[in-house]
Amino acid sequence: MVSLRLALFAALGLCTLPSPAHAGGTRSHEVVDFGDFDAGETEGAAIESIGRVTVGYDPRRVELDAMTAFGCLGTSDAVFVATADQAGLVRLAPTRKTRKGNDAPKAEPFAKLDGVLVSAVAQLPGGDLVAATLPGGKLHRIDGRGRISPFAELKVEQIWALRVHQSRLLAATGPKGELWSLDLKGGDAKIILDAADKDLLSLEVVGNAILVGTAPSAHLLQVGDAIEGILLHEFAGEEVRALAVTKRGLFAAVNDFADRKLSGLDALTKQLARTSLVGQPPSGSKSAEASPPSADGALWHVDLGPQRDVARAAEAPWEKWLARDKQYFTSILADGDTVLVGSSEGGKIYRVAGARSYATVADAEERQTTGLCRVGRDGPIFATTGHGAAAYQLDAAPASKARYRSEVLDAGHPARYGAVVVRGSGTLRLRARSGPTADPDDRWGAWSTIDLQPSGDGRRGTLTALPQRRYVQLEFTLAERSAQLRSFEVFYAPENVAPLLQSVDVQPPQFDGEDDAEPKPTLTIQWEAKARDEDKLSYEVRIRPEGAEADAWVPLHHDEILTKPEFKLDLASVPDGVYEVAVRASDEPSNGSAHALFDELVSAPFVIDRQRPVIQTPVVQGLRVRAEVTDRGGYIYDVSYSIDGGPFRKASVEDGLLDGPREVMVFDLPSDLRPGNHRVVLRARDSFGNLATTAIVVRAKTP
Repeated sequence: MVSLRLALFAALGLCTLPSPAHAGGTRSHEVVDFGDFDAGETEGAAIESIGRVTVGYDPRRVELDAMTAFGCLGTSDAVFVATADQAGLVRLAPTRKTRKGNDAPKAEPFAKLDGVLVSAVAQLPGGDLVAATLPGGKLHRIDGRGRISPFAELKVEQIWALRVHQSRLLAATGPKGELWSLDLKGGDAKIILDAADKDLLSLEVVGNAILVGTAPSAHLLQVGDAIEGILLHEFAGEEVRALAVTKRGLFAAVNDFADRKLSGLDALTKQLARTSLVGQPPSGSKSAEASPPSADGALWHVDLGPQRDVARAAEAPWEKWLARDKQYFTSILADGDTVLVGSSEGGKIYRVAGARSYATVADAEERQTTGLCRVGRDGPIFATTGHGAAAYQLDAAPASKARYRSEVLDAGHPARYGAVVVRGSGTLRLRARSGPTADPDDRWGAWSTIDLQPSGDGRRGTLTALPQRRYVQLEFTLAERSAQLRSFEVFYAPENVAPLLQSVDVQPPQFDGEDDAEPKPTLTIQWEAKARDEDKLSYEVRIRPEGAEADAWVPLHHDEILTKPEFKLDLASVPDGVYEVAVRASDEPSNGSAHALFDELVSAPFVIDRQRPVIQTPVVQGLRVRAEVTDRGGYIYDVSYSIDGGPFRKASVEDGLLDGPREVMVFDLPSDLRPGNHRVVLRARDSFGNLATTAIVVRAKTP
């Protein structure tokens, strides 16, 4: 069964709400807005901008025998699809619904042409077609029976767009940025626009005005008296890929490629999974998985007024009506007051009705939408796709049923599933299944029908019968035209996984060797913990003397619940000694005490030393001062002295190394010390920042 999404966009960007967490390990998947719903798939349904699924439209698909359908042309009774890797045209005849079901459109080969692909098609007033092929500038005439004859050959490498206007055929070309004009027999070829850009990718006519979109400068030009044309607008991007006009508005699809050197021809080459378009064979089959170029697409609109005054394109404000990251736009089709926009991502087709009104009218099986066209003025719309050639007939008739299938929802771990709460109206039917893989396969359980019963302002069912697996998926059927699905929430409890403590670090009081004061008597305990199932964690910190018995642990915080991975210990509350701390991490905040799991990690031993050094027996011999310094808890960090209240200056130790608990500090008094008594303060600091001072009086003699 063909699966296509039909949805209205609420905003420029998509956003998915995080799964809410509940007490007792319960969590939920909540789908409430467009971004959430759009992650799933629909069949015959629409996702509206306000975040609801309604009955939509019924697309019909036909597969084409080609590598890629590059674009299409709609005539009064059929659609002609341009194909690659073998250049050709396929004729599609639209079909109507029958009581037996929806028949696929009828496809039949119409013409095979020389070249890699048909890059542009136009219909002449008599009904014959003109097709351009790549590589080169050849134009072929094809009559109603598919008979081919030469039409013209332009001195160009690529023809990107064709349009009949005022009994002339216009051809937008590259790589010299030329717009050619020919008579309807292929003669009288002349250049009417020679742009500064390399390629003219798009071509539109508004009244008597001829407009072109360029690459790689993304200019919108109008043909004028001067050969270089009239610049109407310069967009931010690399190319104006497509143009379309409605009753009073002009639209431009502008792409901004991640690779600034990427040309339109390069993008096409990658689309076709080829090394080039000048003769090399394709690098894979028609289902080749070469990644399309990375780009961001924007749809711009300018109001031309009721008279469709093209001059307003140069002076009126352009508005960005649609923007998408990591995809580029390939085509535009005017549909009344709205436009349809084809995208390179996921086969999407967007319907755009205003700056805040968007719709996804198709999400095809193939990777990208390449063309949009319509049979006659009011006939069915067709879309062509690449990376596997297909065409879709998009019927406007409402489907009798519509289905919405959620994305595969991930619980993170195997989980027990509980209630599902649904908000909606009309007849809604629900199925659900669970499995062990992100992509459903044979290991998944079968679909189970879920009974929905009224509950409050919604409906409620239970998923408890589902196997306890990591992934779950829901499918809703809207069984009547008035049915709506507005939101749903799936409750689950993943298997609990114990937290993991990775490290415990104990930092002694910090000080700077230049400080004249002791550090704050605070020891910092920090740890790194990981909740492997995203549970909230709490912590318990205990302390004991190194090597003590298991029952010697003493908690460092009593009624306080720690939720941050850090604790500061006031050293005034702990005697000096060698200790170790244990940190216990628990997921009780998420799972409750009865189901909580924990992990515990013990630190390396560390010393608590609040005892100051001792300075003993200072001795003055001439100008030299000596004193013994000892410390019981660590080692001597530095020694210094001050004279008469002046700044402290570094002293030395006799053995030249500050590496032990006993040192002899030495320093020399200045030889120019003025005669008389002087107060000299000796200071010693241990490795924990504890300071000790003592003062002596030194008498300097008259020289």
